[in-house]
Amino acid sequence: MSSAIISSAGVISRSRLSGDYDYHAISATRQQVLSEWNQRRNYLRGSASDWLPTIRSALSAIRDHCGKPDWDGHGEIVVSDEVITNADKIVTTLFTLAQAGTPAPDIVPEADGEICLTWTQDDAQTFSISIGEQGKINFAGQFGHRGSIHGWKPTDTSSPNALESSLQEIAEYLENLYPPVARRRAA
Repeated sequence: MSSAIISSAGVISRSRLSGDYDYHAISATRQQVLSEWNQRRNYLRGSASDWLPTIRSALSAIRDHCGKPDWDGHGEIVVSDEVITNADKIVTTLFTLAQAGTPAPDIVPEADGEICLTWTQDDAQTFSISIGEQGKINFAGQFGHRGSIHGWKPTDTSSPNALESSLQEIAEYLENLYPPVARRRAA
């Protein structure tokens, strides 16, 4: 992304010395620029939390292993290409929305043909989403002494902006599990 796009589309706040920037888009192409900024910001983290390629590899393995009926010998339903495509779009969007330092989720194909992503902080703090063909996400979370949540949420995968809007609430639940950490500058 060129600096011309950044300077004409928004402002960067916080000290550049800390390396932690908040980008606030203000142009007509706000959503597109913000989405690109979030993706690039996450790839610039340069840490073990850059988990998107790992999850995409796992989705490919699920496609190979679970693309036929009875894939584990217990009557499982096929994990369809549509489910894999939906999961990839959702994972990509959640990666851009998640706070820096959010670890990779566990990814598991389910017997009903859906894909489950689970983030676990400890025994009392976990959050899972289940992605299928129906255009919705089923979710459940336990957040220790802060309570629990469960439900479903429709997703709109028609465009990146629509999907990002659909997943804002899910990203907030992830932030409950992995709140932003204040960074201190070295002396």
